[in-house]
Amino acid sequence: QYCQTRAGEGACLDFTDVRSLLRGVGVEKVHDEALQKIFDVADTNRNGLISLEQFLDNSDFILGGNPARIILCVGGPGSGKGQLSKRLQDECQVVHLSSGDLLREEVARGSALGNKVKDIMARGELVSSAIMVALMKRRMRDHPGKRVLLDGFPRSAENARDLVTLCGKPELALHLVCDDTVLLERIIGRGEGAESDRRDDDNFETALERLKTFHKHHPQTLEWLREQHVPVINLDCSGSADSVLEKMQAI
Repeated sequence: QYCQTRAGEGACLDFTDVRSLLRGVGVEKVHDEALQKIFDVADTNRNGLISLEQFLDNSDFILGGNPARIILCVGGPGSGKGQLSKRLQDECQVVHLSSGDLLREEVARGSALGNKVKDIMARGELVSSAIMVALMKRRMRDHPGKRVLLDGFPRSAENARDLVTLCGKPELALHLVCDDTVLLERIIGRGEGAESDRRDDDNFETALERLKTFHKHHPQTLEWLREQHVPVINLDCSGSADSVLEKMQAI
């Protein structure tokens, strides 16, 4: 109904077609920014058109509604985001989503989006916010009615804007706060610990760079979230994981 047959392209949708489609399925306000994010993800050829195949591959993202309840878990490298999020998933029946895991899984699937992500990562470039949010939104649809805990995302104000545009405003942000010296000690300790706990970037030089990047983007991210009236709850994570988890469970 909404596709147009174009010479050399077959059945496909342009910007206007997608706007009409969304209005046709009941989306009252279709903003240009949201439309552009859809094309950032689905238009893998970058020709301003979404083919029928591309539409089918991304239909859950294009047509899906916003998840009802999102909780953010943010903090510096070594703050314990991943470990605490996994424990919350087990003990509080929330759905834990890790941005890194989602990227690796999508590449393994061999989808059109996964191939695009693989090429970006192979070039050493950052995967766009729109693609990250698309992957998260797709996974969220597998868990209707559940609270979704996003581990380590958003990492920048751009991430945060894309998240709100495509998925709606989060319920709250759990902000893990800790001195840099403690974070460095944890990262170096993890690199010297059990092999299953190690990461390739758990070394002093890389840890310093990760902290620099974190401090460059994190304040603006929190400021933007507060401007959107997302409650940001500061939690001292310098103590034991059990003590921090107890505070998070109370919230």
